[in-house]
Amino acid sequence: MIRDELVPIDGCWVRRVEQSEALGHVDGHRQFGAETQLRVIWNSSPPEWLPRSVLRSGFQSGWSVQDVPISATRSSLGEGRIIGRRELGGRDQVLVQLNRDGRSVWLPFENLRRIKDSRLRYVRAETGVQDHHERFRLKVLAHALENWNYLTGSLDRLDVDPLPHQIQLVHRILSSGNYNWLIADDVGLGKTIEVGLLLAALKRKGQARRILVISPAGLTRQWQDEMETKFAQSYQIYGRDFFVNKPEHWKLHDHVIASMDLVKRDDHLNTLRQAGGWDVVVFDEGHKLTRYASGERAQRYKLAEMLRPLSNAFLLLSGTPHQGYADRFVALLELVRPDLDRQLHTIVANPEVVGELILRNRKSEVTDADGNFIFKGQKVHRIPVEPSDQTNEFQEALHDYLVRGYKAGAVAGAAGRAIGFVMTTYRKLASSSVASIEHALELRLRRLTGDILDDERINFEEELSLDDLSDGGDDQDNLPAIGSGSTASEFFHFEKQMIDTLLGLASKVRQNDEKLRIFLEQIIAKAVINDNKVLIFTEYRATQSYLESALRSNFPKSGDILLINGSMKLDEKLAAIEAFNEGQNMFLISTEAGGEGLNLQNACHVMVNYDLPWNPARLLQRIGRLYRYGQQQTVVVFNLHARDSFDNAVIDLMLQRVAQIVHDMAPVGTEFNDRLYAEIVGDILEQVDLASVLQSSVNMEIEHTRAQIDDAVERARQAKLLQDEIFAHVIGFEPEALRGTLGFTMNHVNLFVRGMLPIIGAKIEEELYDGRLIQIRLPEEMRGRFAEFSQKTILRITSDRRLASRLKDAVLLDFETEFFQYLVENAKSQSFDGIYSSLCADSASAGSIAAFKLRWQNDQGEPLTEEFVAIYRSPTGLVEVNPSFFIRMLTSIMRPVQPPGSDPTQRAAYMDTLAAAAGQLLANESTRFKHPNGLVQLAAADLSNASS
Repeated sequence: MIRDELVPIDGCWVRRVEQSEALGHVDGHRQFGAETQLRVIWNSSPPEWLPRSVLRSGFQSGWSVQDVPISATRSSLGEGRIIGRRELGGRDQVLVQLNRDGRSVWLPFENLRRIKDSRLRYVRAETGVQDHHERFRLKVLAHALENWNYLTGSLDRLDVDPLPHQIQLVHRILSSGNYNWLIADDVGLGKTIEVGLLLAALKRKGQARRILVISPAGLTRQWQDEMETKFAQSYQIYGRDFFVNKPEHWKLHDHVIASMDLVKRDDHLNTLRQAGGWDVVVFDEGHKLTRYASGERAQRYKLAEMLRPLSNAFLLLSGTPHQGYADRFVALLELVRPDLDRQLHTIVANPEVVGELILRNRKSEVTDADGNFIFKGQKVHRIPVEPSDQTNEFQEALHDYLVRGYKAGAVAGAAGRAIGFVMTTYRKLASSSVASIEHALELRLRRLTGDILDDERINFEEELSLDDLSDGGDDQDNLPAIGSGSTASEFFHFEKQMIDTLLGLASKVRQNDEKLRIFLEQIIAKAVINDNKVLIFTEYRATQSYLESALRSNFPKSGDILLINGSMKLDEKLAAIEAFNEGQNMFLISTEAGGEGLNLQNACHVMVNYDLPWNPARLLQRIGRLYRYGQQQTVVVFNLHARDSFDNAVIDLMLQRVAQIVHDMAPVGTEFNDRLYAEIVGDILEQVDLASVLQSSVNMEIEHTRAQIDDAVERARQAKLLQDEIFAHVIGFEPEALRGTLGFTMNHVNLFVRGMLPIIGAKIEEELYDGRLIQIRLPEEMRGRFAEFSQKTILRITSDRRLASRLKDAVLLDFETEFFQYLVENAKSQSFDGIYSSLCADSASAGSIAAFKLRWQNDQGEPLTEEFVAIYRSPTGLVEVNPSFFIRMLTSIMRPVQPPGSDPTQRAAYMDTLAAAAGQLLANESTRFKHPNGLVQLAAADLSNASS
């Protein structure tokens, strides 16, 4: 049998079979008859020619080596460090941990070449190439840029400039090694952008091939559009862009968005179950996933439970995760981290557990890249409305009708519950407008007179519980139709006559509606004078139509009145949003169907709440349509407080109580504290369970209810304090946090490209737009090498995203382009050199510095995450991580100087000090998810005082 002979390459280290002490390296080959002979240069004796058969591996643990594949079609594995040796099957192999990705592989020693690594070059003070100073800068910058994008995704193909809090959040997730989190940023802080950045980074790591986004139906298109426009990622909407008839069809769909209320249904849930595993599952509006204290699970929660074990990374997004229900809050956290089940059930006693699974940025804290606060604050104005005599008369009659109805509904059984349900519905409608309750009573009367038949009626009671009704929502804006779904028999004697009377009184109210008059004269008229667009919210379509008619009659020159409600298709809603944002239309009236998902901050800063919902948290969601990132003005909110019904009086009283409590809790007077004041109001409103108070107040006696309000607001205050205690352990925005991680922007990409162009033989021929756009000429041999350049060698390139979007002939360079990737790989390569330099520095930064890559693995040995750091040692021995001057070194050309002539032993000790500091960082950042994998020294430099 012919046995293939492995011949060590030049630079491979060997020893004699019978003499293990002497080491040498191969420096030539010759054929001597049938035998291959190698020229070996020994460390301690003269060179000699030896047969291959008498030589074995001479590589030692700790040496740096480079893989040289025998196949011309295979790429090199790059550089690595030897961490083990073995003899197997009569052959010597070495275990090499690769610098590129941290993997450890057994390789034949014959294909390895020993290289001088950064430590050895530093100890010997060997600068190598003449322009070592510039190559050092570019090599380190290449590694730094690549790692920054690896941990943030912020240098990928984006149509957005990420804000510091967004980059910090993504950096925190990726560097943690744990990709299961509840992202609880305030509404309007850009959670979609954070997810897009995270997915971009995971994609580059090969950990985001299959992605599923579950969102409310009204947000599916928004998710699709933002992923496409901001991140150049194509997603398909399940049930809209595609359907699945067979399980194998799921293989065709890797980027999927689905409506949670569609896929929660049994037929779609079973279809989704057949899709298999997902790399990442994202749930938007995660607070909609409800598991009650009794253990009962809503369908949305069951959907999340089904998907949880099918995902490698699971993200919940919610600006209002707590909402005053501790049990539901814990249930959300259990979805995120089921492994922390025991700790989560003792969350009050051990709140620090939330630090492992919640990230939360607040509007009062976040800043732009220059440290300026992003949000300008909000002003909420209480507009009192005293009812007219006609309104009082109508409300007294309605009160009598409701009391009689509740008494009739006090009987046991389904019939009694149905009557109570209708009465609660009418109370909510009356709180909105005379138009809403009038419409509902008209439908009830038609039902009693036989104008609405059984096969025509809409029975909401089959789909809505009383709790759902009290909570409100985007699917309830047609509640007046509930009257058509009730029984055709009278709830009580003389009900029909009472409704006739009520409708007559309602007609009189319409003729003198004080609430509508104040809305038009005190709010809208002033907005029109100041040429301000106005977003108007109401809960019900009947009120929406009422306001639309009034605005059209009183302000005919203000353009079309735009509407958003639950009867509209998604395309119609999006068209209304676009018209309001881009057109001349002054008014947009939205029901709760637009309470989530509308982004109107660029066009409008004035909002009117014509009615006030039973669920105060919905006020926050409404305000969040304007009070979000991109809003350049103080948001102005007008709340109409009409004490024209029992329920409106209760809501008004509740809001006044909250204002009093918040005034005591929050200092006021400065710009920051104004924002903080609004934040505390929001936190308490999230906690107030007003719906339960109103739902239980069937007698509608304000004095009795006043005590319940005080109790509810006090419980909300206590709940907020408890929530604050819990969230105190949650990581939020820290302005200084990224400063220690050498944060990078597209401007650094520009500086890197400029430095690399002359090294690869390219020329800068022209600079435009203050140097943000440059025209270059590539060497002829590079023609056709890069897809984005086609066959051109004269090109205009930029790293400015906004400039690239404006100029059609400009090529944007980022980590998505082949040319930029080529520059990075070139600078990182062994042949590029730059691993040691001696530089001129000012007296404050003299000393030694080294760049390291810290790498961690999971508990099964797979490389998990990595971090670029620079460690500096001053002449006095002070060690510092990522010194402030280092970023300047990477962005400006420094002057080379003669290497210092200190003793190699002393220099080795200096480098050991830097490596030890890096090793300590590796240990400090290790967790039960992150286990140390490797420490790679990338480059080192001496920094000498110019005067010395």
